[in-house]
Amino acid sequence: MYFSMSGTSAFFILIPAMYLLFTLALAVIGFAERRLVSARWAALGFFVAFTSILVDGYRDPTGSEWLGWYAVATHYLPLLIMTQAFLSRHGRKTTNFAIALTIFAAIYVMPGMAWTPPNWLRGVFVQGACATIIAAALPQLWQYRKKSLVDVIAFFTILAAALSYLGRTIAVGLNPIGETPDEMIAFYEGLNLIFQSASALMGMSLGIVLVMTIGYDMVRGRMEEGEIDPLTMLGNRRKLDRKIALDKAGRRSFGAVMVIDLDHFKRINDRFGHDGGDDVLRAVGKRLSSLFDGFGYVFRVGGEEFVVLIDEQHARGVSSLALSARKAISELEFEGYLSRAKVTASVGFHVRVGKDGVQDAMQCADQALYCAKNDGRDRVVGAVYERGLQIMKAVA
Repeated sequence: MYFSMSGTSAFFILIPAMYLLFTLALAVIGFAERRLVSARWAALGFFVAFTSILVDGYRDPTGSEWLGWYAVATHYLPLLIMTQAFLSRHGRKTTNFAIALTIFAAIYVMPGMAWTPPNWLRGVFVQGACATIIAAALPQLWQYRKKSLVDVIAFFTILAAALSYLGRTIAVGLNPIGETPDEMIAFYEGLNLIFQSASALMGMSLGIVLVMTIGYDMVRGRMEEGEIDPLTMLGNRRKLDRKIALDKAGRRSFGAVMVIDLDHFKRINDRFGHDGGDDVLRAVGKRLSSLFDGFGYVFRVGGEEFVVLIDEQHARGVSSLALSARKAISELEFEGYLSRAKVTASVGFHVRVGKDGVQDAMQCADQALYCAKNDGRDRVVGAVYERGLQIMKAVA
C-alpha cells in the first residue's frame, strides 16, 4: 500500500484520494459500530498509508534520505495493521514475529547508520520484508476459511498481496536499484511505476474486501443479537437451530448432545418470586458457560432447560462433562434473599453414532433426561448403545 509518486498526474492524485476515502468510510463504520474493532484497525491502516503516500509522492528521490526512510517505514506499518484488521474479526492478533520484523525492517533501512544497506539490497529487503509481514497472517486466516465465503475471499486477497510483494522482491533482485541519482530516477520512472500500479490495485482490492467483510460482520452481529437469550446471555433456540444446520452442512461437527433441566424450578419461583428465579437462571447460565468454554456451545431452550452441543473431539468425555455440570449446579451458592436456595439438575446425554443427526441425538438425550427425572432427579443418565441396542445407563 505504498507508492513512490512523482508529478501531479491524475493517477497519483486519485491514489491518495482513494486511501483517504477508505479511511473516512471505515472510521465512520468503526465508531458507529463499536463492536467492529476491525473497521477501526483498517481505518488506521489506510490513514498511515495515506500519509506515507503524501510524503513519498512529493519528495525528491535524490533528496532527503530521512523522508525516504519515513516512506519505507510507513510502508511496513499499514501492512501490519491491515493484517491485524482481518485477524481481529476472529479475535486474533498479529504474530510477535510480524511485529518484530516490522520494527527490525524499519531500523535496518535507517540512513546514515553503519549497517545501512546499499540501494540494491535495500530494494530487495524492503519488498521481501513486506511479503513476509503479510504472509505471517496467512496460517491464522487459513483456519477460518470454512466459516464463510467472505473468509475465503479475505484469505486469498491477503495471499495475493503476499505473492505480489514476492514478485516485486524477485523483480528488484533482477533489476537492482543503482546508487547514482540518474539510476535512482530511472528506477522510479520505470520499474517502480509497475509497482505503483500493482499497489493501487492491491489497495483497492483490500479496501473493497475489508468493507465487504465488515459489512458481513455487521449483518452477522445483528443476527446474533437475535440469537442470544437476554436473561442468561446464552444462545437461544434460534442459535441452536443455526448450529445444527452448520453441522448438517458439514461446516461444524458436534459429537454429543447434553440436555440439562433444573429440578423443581417452580418451587424456586413460588418461594423467591420470578426475580429470584431469574437470578438463579443467570447463575446457572454463567456456570455452564464457564464450564463448557472450549468444549462446545450452551443454549437455553426453555424456561429452565439447557442444551449443550459438545464438539466432536470432546465427545468421548461427555459422561465426565455431564457429571461436572450436575455437580457445578448443585454447588451453586447464593447471597441475600436467595441464601437458602438450593438448586439441582437432572442431565441426559447421548453420543452420536453412525449417521445420527444432531436432532436424533437430542431426542435420545431427552429420553435419558426423562429417565433421570423418573429416577429421583439430581441424576445423570446416558442414552448409550450396547450390542446394537440403545439402553439408558445411569452414571450418577
